[in-house]
Amino acid sequence: MKLFITFFILITILSCQSGQHTLKKIIHIQGRTMGTGFNVKAVVHQDFIQSSLEEKINDRLIEINKSMSTYIKDSEISLFNKTLANISFEVSKDFQIVLSHALQVADRTNGAFDPTIGPLVNLWGFGPEGERTQPTQEAIKKTKELVGYKKILIDKSSIKKTVNNVYLDLSASAKGYGVDEVLKVLRDAKITDAMVEIGGEIRTMGSSLTRPWKIGVEKPVQGSFEQSAVKVVTLKNVALATSGSYRNFFKENGKSFSHTIDYKSGKPVETSLVSVSVISDTCMDADAMATALMAMGTERAINFAKANSLKAFLIYKDPKNEGKFRFFESASFVKATSPIQ
Repeated sequence: MKLFITFFILITILSCQSGQHTLKKIIHIQGRTMGTGFNVKAVVHQDFIQSSLEEKINDRLIEINKSMSTYIKDSEISLFNKTLANISFEVSKDFQIVLSHALQVADRTNGAFDPTIGPLVNLWGFGPEGERTQPTQEAIKKTKELVGYKKILIDKSSIKKTVNNVYLDLSASAKGYGVDEVLKVLRDAKITDAMVEIGGEIRTMGSSLTRPWKIGVEKPVQGSFEQSAVKVVTLKNVALATSGSYRNFFKENGKSFSHTIDYKSGKPVETSLVSVSVISDTCMDADAMATALMAMGTERAINFAKANSLKAFLIYKDPKNEGKFRFFESASFVKATSPIQ
């Protein structure tokens, strides 16, 4: 399960300050949310005052974070995780939307994406208070009994768990949802051209003045924060989310353990796949699908992307030469990122 960790995405803003566009400018609003950073770039008139917009963006992100952050002890999700089985728990509209979508993706991917993976994530030390170390096989077996998206039932505005100690973690799609909601705040402010990014998850609308937004997908370098793009794509009115195994991991006895957990084995995924980028209409969906493909491993992810016409870009290690990267780019990804005339 992907946590609130930033996978840096290089943002290139190409603008033109001539002719009819001299009355416009690009404002930049940034801050912290969900354990990572956020950036908003928006095209506005020269006399636009951004303080009110900045306040509305921060208020909306705080609201979402208080609903779905497992790092906040009295958040909705933290309180639900403490409830017993078969007890109905009323949730907010935000929570309901994200959970409903997460359960749909879980069903679509046959559990590769699972919002109840939290107990295993925590067991391996990738949770709010975890100690990153390899657990015993007995502990893994016991913890797996708590995992399974079908153990969560949702009925309109209430949810419940069918087994005690089932633990929800919506971090693999809540960040994307946050991006979508910030975009709504911008639309309410009559802004039509913008780019919103939270922890590397991005959604755009319109263009950067006269030209489309160009987004760089980061070159995966394990343990490094090298900011170089392996691919630059053109995005307009779509979302791009990236999941990777090269940022959030730990090493023990010379072996690396990724934060992406395989629900079947109860262990971090062992795969040549190092990065997955997915384009979708909403960032919540792109975020969840990137996590799901990452959990599938290279071959299954490629086959799933092809079978479901996903807009996906995968980076994986050459099995014959681990120091060399290979790439898979679905036909729909190529079409979605082609230069816009």
